[in-house]
Amino acid sequence: MSQSLNYAILNQAIALIRDGNMRRARALGFSEAELRALRRMSASDLEELAREKQVICRVSVDHEMLLARIRRLTQDQDRESKIDRCLELGASVTMMGKFFGLTPNDCSTRRSLLGLETRQGRQALPPEKEEHDAWHRWQSISPDAKDPTYAPDDLNGMMALAEETGLSLTAIWSLVKTWVNADPSKDPDEDAPKPSADIDRRGGSPCRA
Repeated sequence: MSQSLNYAILNQAIALIRDGNMRRARALGFSEAELRALRRMSASDLEELAREKQVICRVSVDHEMLLARIRRLTQDQDRESKIDRCLELGASVTMMGKFFGLTPNDCSTRRSLLGLETRQGRQALPPEKEEHDAWHRWQSISPDAKDPTYAPDDLNGMMALAEETGLSLTAIWSLVKTWVNADPSKDPDEDAPKPSADIDRRGGSPCRA
């Protein structure tokens, strides 16, 4: 183990020296004098040095940087998984653009990779009872259910509602904006179904019983 570690770090230092990247070579822990000495050594000398049984090179861990990179990778993986799940739940191009910055071509490529069919035209509104049940369930799922500023951005809540009800994510997004917005003409999602005329605009809840 010590020989492998010695060999790996010494060769990395030599490669950096040859590239003229002295700053990174020093960052490995070598002093200027050591780097100059390594630079003068022949290949056979370096091989002999690397075969030393004693550990002459050690690895140090930048814990803060390592944890930051792990968090970043985890966030990236979570984002990719969420994008795929949104498409599987029927998110429109407009919706994917708003929440993830994806282009129509991005969405088309991802749908193809996921084996999803591209839906043409507007999606039909759910039956009256399904819409009514969805509204009541939304009140318990989203902490911002009645807030027109934050409710339409509660993607996790809308995904949960889509999974529970079987309605498309695009339809859920359109309904949420209708429920909390007294002026449905402001709906920016061209792919979403038109708001139902049977929504009670006064109280922000379905008037269907």
